[in-house]
Amino acid sequence: MFSPEMFRLHGHSLIDLLADRLSAQLQGQGAVLPWRDPVTEDTRWQRPLPQQPTLDAEHWLQQLQQDILPGGLAIHHVRNMGHQVAAPLPMAALCDLVASLSNQAMAVYEAGPTATMLERQVIRWLSTLVGWDSPRLNGLLTSGGNQANLTALLAARQRALPGNSWQQGVPSQGRLCILASEHSHYSISRAAGIMGLGTAAVVTVACDAEGRMQPAALQQAHAACVAQGQQVMAVVASAACTPTGSIDPLGAIGLYCRAHQLWLHVDGAHGASGLLSARHRMALDGIALADSVVWDGHKLLYMPATVSAVLFRDPANRHAAFAQEASYLFQGDTMDDFNTSTSTLECTKRMMGLKLWTAFSLYGVEGLGALVDQVYGLAQQLAHKLAADPAFELLMAPQTNIVCFRHRGEDSDRHAMNAHQAVLRQRLVQSGAFHITQVTLDGQIWLRTALMNPFTSAEDLDALLAALQQPLQ
Repeated sequence: MFSPEMFRLHGHSLIDLLADRLSAQLQGQGAVLPWRDPVTEDTRWQRPLPQQPTLDAEHWLQQLQQDILPGGLAIHHVRNMGHQVAAPLPMAALCDLVASLSNQAMAVYEAGPTATMLERQVIRWLSTLVGWDSPRLNGLLTSGGNQANLTALLAARQRALPGNSWQQGVPSQGRLCILASEHSHYSISRAAGIMGLGTAAVVTVACDAEGRMQPAALQQAHAACVAQGQQVMAVVASAACTPTGSIDPLGAIGLYCRAHQLWLHVDGAHGASGLLSARHRMALDGIALADSVVWDGHKLLYMPATVSAVLFRDPANRHAAFAQEASYLFQGDTMDDFNTSTSTLECTKRMMGLKLWTAFSLYGVEGLGALVDQVYGLAQQLAHKLAADPAFELLMAPQTNIVCFRHRGEDSDRHAMNAHQAVLRQRLVQSGAFHITQVTLDGQIWLRTALMNPFTSAEDLDALLAALQQPLQ
């Protein structure tokens, strides 16, 4: 079970299998998604709990090759255009193998010394890109953007309630609220629910026709909250929002928050990677005014899921989210600055920093930024093709790599148009030819592509539009 020789032998075979699949997907071979009815699949996968072995290593590899891997979404396929999930860099995937086998728990420094130093280095690099150069560490890595947003908002709550809210809870008087874009990620309202504020504490701020928060609407929402006796705990801006990829005007929002002493949190899970690009980073001007920023590595930093960064302008806020006592881990001395569990929801935490450190070390900001430039450019190409084709309607010019549009169809009735988009998407996805998603905005359904793969070509975009114009059977 722990044989190094068997690990070496089957590890080589596994790498060969994965490399062959990677090559085929980057060349557009095979189905993007071999659709199977989930109810039928669930029945097929029900087996009795094995009391004795049912496979040897060779048959396990065969199962991977013949059933498990082919049954999944082909994430590196050039026609996979659905979700904001990276087609991960192969070398970063190898880092996850290293992290899994070395299994550095990282609860405290002694459980993962090098892993801790890697994380600290990566946090410093990301903070530099945001525009913060601090000699003190000002962030941490978490397993996903939901957890990252929660951590940042917990720190904001601590500043809003400087007493011991961690032990005594949130007082009912002076109810806290959060101002957020109407297109903010659901993790913001989820965090409000987890913190005991209630999801109704999230006050939505109107956006313009380009999906960006309106500073005038922010001012009005803030004034309304104050008039109702509410305390604004944080303002959440998006860079970029999930539905449309729109980037809020961070500079104007940041200046308003500074003037009114409001905590500004920027959810840059998707769009913060624009900071890597000399061509696109100006769209994020003002991000350094934020008090906290979230940045997902498993989106446009091309990391395997999951790794997210929570960054704080003031390094002191790194320890503000949690105030837990655990003498078997934390001794309350200077070592606690190196114990990651003092700052994060997680105790045991995998060595996430290795893959980010490796990517920056192997490819640099310029190499990673070129990937961002490529997929942003693909979005512009698709938008031009849609605008030139009378069969389609483009929602807005893309601000990142997300494009929303719809097929006009033959019926202009809203309900019929919505049904038409949904049927088109379902047919396309279940065919295995492409993977795209859909989004509902103001009661209208739009088809949505997140162009994540730098190997996707103009020919693939043409094929997508052609497939969407095939007559429904």
